[in-house]
Amino acid sequence: MPFLHEDMAIVAAALLVEQHELVLGLAAVSLSAGMISRDFILYGLGAAARRQGFARRLLIRPRVERLSDWVHGNQTKVIVVSRLVPGLMFPAYIACGWFGVSFARFATVSIVMTALYLPVILGLALIFGHAALDWVGGWAWFALAAPLTVAGLLRARTAYRKRQSA
Repeated sequence: MPFLHEDMAIVAAALLVEQHELVLGLAAVSLSAGMISRDFILYGLGAAARRQGFARRLLIRPRVERLSDWVHGNQTKVIVVSRLVPGLMFPAYIACGWFGVSFARFATVSIVMTALYLPVILGLALIFGHAALDWVGGWAWFALAAPLTVAGLLRARTAYRKRQSA
């Protein structure tokens, strides 16, 4: 599920944990594995594209070379901000692979960010989900998941409009 949308996967895992259908440890391990593997796949896509002569001829321009220098100098910041700001992860992680930044450093920062981000977000989903479940009942999880779904749809719509205007 993290390949589809990690926030929805976290909410779904919190729902399963709260309903005693999934052990918290197993939920955390599976979410972590999904998030980290997705990060590595995105990096790998960028690295694979870098090796394609057609892509290099089509995309590499002087401005892109300057961006490469900036990404190399700010790799940790790029990964941290991309994890926290919606919509930045895919292009930033692919760019890390494309520009050939150190995979070892990328992997380390990705794993550390997952280890910090996941417990906080999963914990918040569990706390708010439990409180909402007590207050609203069985529909509480829908109320918790609905804003995330709307946010995802708005992100997709914004990205589509940007592609259309470019």
